[in-house]
Amino acid sequence: MQMNDTGSSAIRNIEDAADRMIELLSQLFKSNTILISVHGVSSDPLLRVFNREELLGPDTQGSVLFDAIGSLILLNDNGPLLVSDTHKQPASPALDFIHTQGVHSFIGVPLLTEDGESLGTICLLDPAAGRHTKEDLDLLSAMAYFFTYIMNLERKLEDLEQRRQTKMDLFAMLSHEIRTPMNGIIGMTDLMMTTEMNEQQQYYMEIIESSNAKLLQFLNDVLDFSKMEAGKLLIEKEPFDIITALEESVYLFSTKAFEKNLEVILNVDSEIPLYVLGDSPKIRQIIMNIVSNALKFTHAGEILIELKSLPVHREEIGIRITVTDSGIGIAQDKLKLLFNKYTQVHQSNELHHYGGTGLGLAICKQLVELMGGEISAESQEGTGTKLEVTLYLEKYTSLPSIPFEKDVLDAIKILVVDDNQTSLDVISSVLEDWSVAVSSARTAGEALELLAANNDYDLILMDKDIAGTEATELAKHIRQLVPGRKLPVILLAPLGTNLDEETKAQFSSIIIKPIRKVHLLNNILALLKHSKPES
Repeated sequence: MQMNDTGSSAIRNIEDAADRMIELLSQLFKSNTILISVHGVSSDPLLRVFNREELLGPDTQGSVLFDAIGSLILLNDNGPLLVSDTHKQPASPALDFIHTQGVHSFIGVPLLTEDGESLGTICLLDPAAGRHTKEDLDLLSAMAYFFTYIMNLERKLEDLEQRRQTKMDLFAMLSHEIRTPMNGIIGMTDLMMTTEMNEQQQYYMEIIESSNAKLLQFLNDVLDFSKMEAGKLLIEKEPFDIITALEESVYLFSTKAFEKNLEVILNVDSEIPLYVLGDSPKIRQIIMNIVSNALKFTHAGEILIELKSLPVHREEIGIRITVTDSGIGIAQDKLKLLFNKYTQVHQSNELHHYGGTGLGLAICKQLVELMGGEISAESQEGTGTKLEVTLYLEKYTSLPSIPFEKDVLDAIKILVVDDNQTSLDVISSVLEDWSVAVSSARTAGEALELLAANNDYDLILMDKDIAGTEATELAKHIRQLVPGRKLPVILLAPLGTNLDEETKAQFSSIIIKPIRKVHLLNNILALLKHSKPES
């Protein structure tokens, strides 16, 4: 008996379907031999043979016998054919050949498409005359119809795959052809922006620059989504620094956030390892899409970006990236549409034109799921949105992200002055993790009161703008409260801030916001090392 392994319950292709069909037919019919021949579905003809007792020799198994039976079916108006006894049928070369193989009874049923095109044959053969009946013919015809339906689906899937590939090739060609002049336009725009222009020319160039960026983003989104639709997007695994990937991605938007007067806050868990294995470009793309969305729909307040570690999952590092904004939020009936392709959940108005392709978050969802992760969103209209991405990555090294003990700043006293409560909480929490004794103030008045009551702080961290008070003025007042002491004061200034020399002179160091933990720690350690009482 010749049979292929059909233990799997899933039918993945036409070969699996033929194997399952011949197994089923062997259970339904008592015929000695069952043959399935398929052509025109894939590049190579498909032949399947089942024998209870050896009937067909090696020289007859395959296309020769199929051709003989097929020719008889064709003469029968391409319809099902039942031959109860090959001795009693009108003589023909095909029938004589079948008879010489020891076949005295057979059924042949064609496999036809909806258009009548022949795709092959299913045959039941037996050495005994009278083995097959009209009921057998009807049942086999029904089974052939079912099998043909599966083959038609296979052909449609192949045709769909070809169309997808054609579409993918078209998008790739268009992307290349459009990118070439686009890069020239972008390059010339950048050069033009460095030249002297009047106010009107400057305005026009800014519009061109913005349009360039939007068109390039549109091309990237469409090309990425086309790759996903075609199943051509692969996930790579390379060692990379997940913290740096997050911080650098966020910094790309920090200047824009500064222009909108938004506070951007980074909060990175100390337990995140230095290097992990994963697809850094795609993770950066996810972060940038989500942060870009938060920035687009937030017009006042803050954007908090957090990177947290999760319990080990199947020997992988669990990380959660959370982006929380204080933006316009999303109505509950539209929240479920957030990750749909070509969907906009916000309407433009007189004040704000949002635009976009509606692909950014749909791409994020597919990328996250390709990496075996999860993405979710929470939102309330008018109060903001929170997006969470959970990924599981392989650990590449056990080195910590900051190579210092948790008590690296033990017994150090630091005053933090920031009028944004979230920023104040995050900075204070980071310092407390390093065993700092932290005091915090949201206004210049609170800071001066704390200093007046206790002026033994080792260092002060101060936001540039504290509830309308310039940091330079507050720094002068602090010097007056601690005469004779060289008290280090670090200025926390948003990326994009222009500081004059007089302002810079008032501070021991300047740290750019969003604050990177390693920069904060290195600055504090350096200043404490060189901090000495004035003579």
